[in-house]
Amino acid sequence: MNRFKRNFPGIGLVTSLATGTLALTSLAFAEAADSKMPADMKMSVAAGDVQVPRSAADYAAAAAKYDQEAAELDAKAAHHAQMAALYSARATAGSKQETTFRSLANHCERLVDSYRKSAVEARATAQVHRDMAKSA
Repeated sequence: MNRFKRNFPGIGLVTSLATGTLALTSLAFAEAADSKMPADMKMSVAAGDVQVPRSAADYAAAAAKYDQEAAELDAKAAHHAQMAALYSARATAGSKQETTFRSLANHCERLVDSYRKSAVEARATAQVHRDMAKSA
């Protein structure tokens, strides 16, 4: 037995109690935070939460949702394209912050590409839903 355990025989019990208390407190905090979260941001995996459209109106509503998502993604892409241009303009050769501004511009450009690709996918998904609405 090491010297620490010999000098503090109840350390195992104290450690277990502290760990259990921390775990319970963390779970309670997570539950409280989840209850304050807006409904559209909660992720639930309960049976029946996700439903497949069944009628033409359901498919049309889903298509509109994906069109809206594509528009929001396009706006984000445009915003980050502007930021990339601003950072690139500030990245003057030889300046102390050239590397930082180029890094930020590259970051924004990667986001622009990602948002644009996601917008294309959202539009394609919307079109699939519109096509399915015609055959529903």
